[in-house]
Order: sequence, then C-alpha cells, then structure tokens
Amino acid sequence: MTTADATEVASVLAKRRDVLAALCDGPVQKRRLVDELGVPRTTLDRGVRELVDAGLAERADGGVRATAVGARALSERDRYRTRLDGLKRGGPLFEALPDDTELDARFLAEASVSRPDPALPDGVVERLFESVRAADAVYGVAPAALSGHLDTFDAEATAGGAVPEMVVTPAVLEHLIEQRREQFAAELRAGTVEFFCAPVEIAFGVWVAAHDDRDDEAGVVVYTDTGVGGVAVNDDPGAVDWARERFDRARSDAEPVTPGRVLDG
Repeated sequence: MTTADATEVASVLAKRRDVLAALCDGPVQKRRLVDELGVPRTTLDRGVRELVDAGLAERADGGVRATAVGARALSERDRYRTRLDGLKRGGPLFEALPDDTELDARFLAEASVSRPDPALPDGVVERLFESVRAADAVYGVAPAALSGHLDTFDAEATAGGAVPEMVVTPAVLEHLIEQRREQFAAELRAGTVEFFCAPVEIAFGVWVAAHDDRDDEAGVVVYTDTGVGGVAVNDDPGAVDWARERFDRARSDAEPVTPGRVLDG
C-alpha cells in the first residue's frame, strides 16, 4: 500500500511516464522493458521501484504491471498534458479575447489552430470554409460579421444541402441588411438559411459542422480590430458538444429573423 501523496505521485508520473505506459499491458518482464524502452537496467530498476512505491505499479507473475490507479493516473496525466499543449497552441487566440472569456481549454485540446499569415491575412478563414464545406448541417453564433466573406460562407455552407442556422447580434444583423438586403431577404424567403437575432454572451464566433461521411467538427473564430485573429477547429466529440451547447444557449433567447424584418430594417 502506498503512502505517497498527490505531489509525490505527480512527480513520479512526470519522470516515469514512459515506463508506466509500457506496464499497462503487463505483467511485463524487466528484460523486455529494457529492450522496449532502450534504457539501462539500473535506470529501469529505479523507475519501477518508484512506481511501485507510489502505488502506480505492482509486481505480479514474474513481471511488473500498472495498477488500476496507475493506469487511470496515466490517462489523467496525458489528458492534462494534452490540454496544456492546446492552451499553448491557442495562446494567441486567448490574447485577443477578454480575460473573462469562456473559451474552454478542453476545446483547444487536440484542436487545429490557424493564425493569419501577414502575406495572406484572409487565408485563415479558409479553415472555416473547409470545415463547413458540403456539410449536412451547419449552425453557429456570430458576434461579428465575416466582412468580405459572406458570399463564400453561404456557398460553402449550403453546398451539401445544409440550411445554416446562425444566431447573430443586432449589430451583425444590421451589417448584413446594409450589405446584402435583397439577397438576404431572398435567402430567408427561400428557406436556404435561418437566422436568429439576440445579444450574445460570447466574444468569439462558434460553429458546428455535421457530416454524414466524416466526423462532426466544431470551430471557433476569434476577431480583432483588424479582422480574424485566428481559427481553431476540433472534431473531438467533447469539443463538438461544448460548441453545440454554446449555440443552444444563444438560440434559446433569440428571435427569428424574417424577410419582412430585413426589408423594413
């Protein structure tokens, strides 16, 4: 029975992660571990002893194996490290957002993060278009307008027969009406898009693109004073659920935008 506290366990995990991972399919004999991990026998002995003392591994059937606690601790450690890596990649996105933003670190874990190229500043938006292209369903929240990209977004999001559902702020709705009043009203009248309007509590854009032939994706668009500051896309089910919850929350308080409202606006 181990007497190691959480700090000691965390320290052993940090130093002996690879050894513990190799023990998860145990019991494994030490000479096999030496070959698999490419470490000296003395180093392996020390690592195994530390894992056993911490309650993360145990000796059994002539070898060593991870305990149930050890296997779970390894899983939690790797999940935590993945989130930290996501935070590091997404650091520039957080820098462009208010300090109290609710962009969850869990969304950034395993996310693909794209930032503008100074030589091609609008190229970052292509990652959004790639996500919604030929999707079977598209829905999202837009606290700012994709100025200069509205027609492209419409074309890509509807190419697969989807009827995009978007929640926009009053300011974005006003911008859409000013920029494309007749076209916007015609799209609403034809039922090729559905728009809803309400103040939203998030400072970034978020979308979900559902696909029958591949994993659903969720995305985040971060805006700056000069345009799109970055895009993050993630197909992890947890990330998609998180984005869907953001949409559902905004949609529940929003009013449908009608053709008459657009033409009279």
